[in-house]
Amino acid sequence: MYAVPMTLGDREPQALPLAGLANRSRQATFLCYHSISDGGPPFLSLPPETFERQLATMRRHGLAGGGVEALDDLAGGRRLSRPHVFLTFDDGYVDNHATASPLLAEYGFRAMVFVLPPYVDSAGGFDWPELAERRRAHPDIMRSMSWPMVEALAEGGIEIGSHGCRHPHLPDLDDERLREELWSSRERIRARLGRCDVLAYPFGEWDERVAAAAAAAGYSYAFSLPAKGEREGTALAIPRINIDQRDRGVRFAAKLSPLGRRAYLSRSAALLRTVRRQRAASAPAAQAGS
Repeated sequence: MYAVPMTLGDREPQALPLAGLANRSRQATFLCYHSISDGGPPFLSLPPETFERQLATMRRHGLAGGGVEALDDLAGGRRLSRPHVFLTFDDGYVDNHATASPLLAEYGFRAMVFVLPPYVDSAGGFDWPELAERRRAHPDIMRSMSWPMVEALAEGGIEIGSHGCRHPHLPDLDDERLREELWSSRERIRARLGRCDVLAYPFGEWDERVAAAAAAAGYSYAFSLPAKGEREGTALAIPRINIDQRDRGVRFAAKLSPLGRRAYLSRSAALLRTVRRQRAASAPAAQAGS
């Protein structure tokens, strides 16, 4: 494993796998959302009605919404007082403020929202190439919150983290661009909100060099979306499970269960998803993004 130059509170750096962060236990479930809206692009947007049903299910199961304090406990090997679910939202869609936040408050859940400061500056449309067709089809949905919206979320108890600046494929960047992408985003969020402790890797992609750069930039925790399956979790590589419009009933219940998450994060399941994506490559709407 990589050596991580970081400190979690007053503890020693954590570079070894941490069972509580592996997304396979009853203690902690890590889920990834994007847009919460009606009529949005498949795999990136969840209808509000479906999201509300999921929140009701999680509350009925006695799950608490997780934040940085709970991550500190997991990283420190301490058992949580009750099972937690970490609801994370990538990109900072405008509906995270208008739709997701009120529902989270109504059902009593904390969340983490990962934003891209240059897009928040203009509250503009997301323009990285992988989203071009979806933005043309859904211009009102595929856009960022403004800073006042982000600040309102933070004031309401939602933790704001970084998603980089321009949503690049971080492993493809040279060292200088990688440092700037991670450092600049964190500093700009800190300048507006006072802190920025968490990162979600764009596209969920990372490697040991990226994780080391995240630690050097000052992040305490970072989240991935494993494309090839992942058995372990570290503070800078917490595997999440993506949630989309198909996640209802039994399918969503499976993602809440340790057994279901173990299966989802297995290499065989990841290979099957890759094959399915390749077969659907000619249909851009069928390709999941983050």
